[in-house]
Amino acid sequence: MSRRFLPVLAAIVSLLSISVSAQLSEAARASLTSAQTRGASFLLSRQQPDGAWMRHPAITALAIMGIADSPEYAKPDVKEKITLALDFIVKAAQPEGLLADPRDQRSYPVYTTSICLIALVKFNRPEDQAVIRRARDYLLSDDATSAATGGAAAGIGYGRKTRADLNNTAWALEALYLTDHLDREPFSQNPEQAKKADLAWDKALQFLTHCQNLAETHQSAWLQSAPAEDKGGFIYSPTEALKEDANPQALRSYGSMTYSGLKSLIYAKVSKDDVRVTSALEWIQRFYTLAENPGIGDSGYYYYLHTFGKTLALFGLPTLTDAKGAQHDWRSELIDAIATRQKSDGSWANDKSGRWMESLPELTTSYVLMTLATIK
Repeated sequence: MSRRFLPVLAAIVSLLSISVSAQLSEAARASLTSAQTRGASFLLSRQQPDGAWMRHPAITALAIMGIADSPEYAKPDVKEKITLALDFIVKAAQPEGLLADPRDQRSYPVYTTSICLIALVKFNRPEDQAVIRRARDYLLSDDATSAATGGAAAGIGYGRKTRADLNNTAWALEALYLTDHLDREPFSQNPEQAKKADLAWDKALQFLTHCQNLAETHQSAWLQSAPAEDKGGFIYSPTEALKEDANPQALRSYGSMTYSGLKSLIYAKVSKDDVRVTSALEWIQRFYTLAENPGIGDSGYYYYLHTFGKTLALFGLPTLTDAKGAQHDWRSELIDAIATRQKSDGSWANDKSGRWMESLPELTTSYVLMTLATIK
């Protein structure tokens, strides 16, 4: 797969300062600003003296990315708090590039490294460049990408030697996309680094293909039991689907994974005319909703909102037409869905499902603020 050189600013702007052409109403923009301000104030009230949130590098990284795109970030004392948080993240750096304690599997080292790397690139402090470089090298290493579906397809899991899944692979690809320039001229004079990066993208793209319910691109056994209406959607893990005792729901495509899959295809430079992209978009049109995470209900609802907003903004869609022909101003609808669920203290939390830690307001509020940042 041919990879184009991505200048630093272009890579950052294309993802972290996303905008689309449709204009928000004054009421929607006021609701957006209010939600961001109150949410950021809540998060800042939960920051620990050492700069961390919940003493976890990844949650800290998510929190500061959300706060940075809120009105609160304009305040000098808030910038100081963000600096303290960045210092906390950098202190977690290991010699091999991990941004987590490799002895503590509860830290999910590969997942944490990916998210922390995205945050470090967003703020892009000169003193963090060596840490950024090592973290990227780690994500490209065999140690991080050894979890594979077989053959040339390779994804990424939560830690070393764990089975690959789309959630972790999507976070890692986002981090690699934003740091792709480091292996290209003028930042690197070693063509072998660029070749290694290209090979990693090739393998990751094949893994993405095996996660999609699409017979036109692969013939994995799990497709035989997948519902016909799920065509184009993405599942969490092909490895899980191959288990004899797998929950049938594991074979179903669902919202957050389908948006993550489409987002990752965009990062991988797959054409919008490619059948993998068009089929994923058709699935999204078929199951368009902001009432739940389609396919699994309340589980992972706020992460679903995050992947929903980021993917549609990245795709450049000001509106979306669903399968029934109804046109949706998805940005205004997303603001409404978020604003109506905000609690009196400014936070969000999943009260219906604590799956994937969404009952923790520090985590969920961070997701929401990052989601609102995609709406310009």
